[in-house]
Amino acid sequence: MKRMLQMILAAVMLTLAGTAASLAGEVEATIVEIRPDASVLVLSDGQTYAIPVDFFVDDLKTGMRVLVFYDETTSNRMLTDVQILD
Repeated sequence: MKRMLQMILAAVMLTLAGTAASLAGEVEATIVEIRPDASVLVLSDGQTYAIPVDFFVDDLKTGMRVLVFYDETTSNRMLTDVQILD
């Protein structure tokens, strides 16, 4: 019985790990707008990305081609990294 419980717990943990990984994403696009006051980055893919409080955006400019990494939640896409491609 204990062995079966351990196997079920392991299966649940693997499922959750797979689900968490699928919530991360990346996109290559052009910066359309940066709104630091609203903590928002808008890209040419039509999506809006939330800028974390500790995120440095001073080097980003409108028109730059970027590779954006983000975590997607039910309410928004939160930036985790931005690489400038130009």
